[in-house]
Amino acid sequence: MPTVQITGAQFTVSVGATAYSAQVTSGTITTTPTVTRTKTLSGVAFDQTDLNSTLTIEYLYDDNAGLYDALQTAITAGTALAVSVHGATGVWTGAAMWPDSADVTFDAAGVATATVNFQGDLTFA
Repeated sequence: MPTVQITGAQFTVSVGATAYSAQVTSGTITTTPTVTRTKTLSGVAFDQTDLNSTLTIEYLYDDNAGLYDALQTAITAGTALAVSVHGATGVWTGAAMWPDSADVTFDAAGVATATVNFQGDLTFA
């Protein structure tokens, strides 16, 4: 199967109904299956019992005008958000992703970035 080269700028991240392509600087999608190992009379059986997904997005901090404010509102209210990450050839979607942390980092030069971590079910198509 051929490898497809996709640059980071070709990804668009949508949170709720708003796309944030120009301010997202990086991201990580992790899918972790929970596998149960059971000893049987005929050997060992491995069964997947759960599938956990996390999405981490690093982006340019935008104060109370955009993504950071939307995330803080969702965290305070305890609500899930619809999230999608569009690459050049595939899309990860999560209908109900829970933001479990939102951090802001700033340096002496005045550049502020933020990071958010989501948990929930992501599907890839």
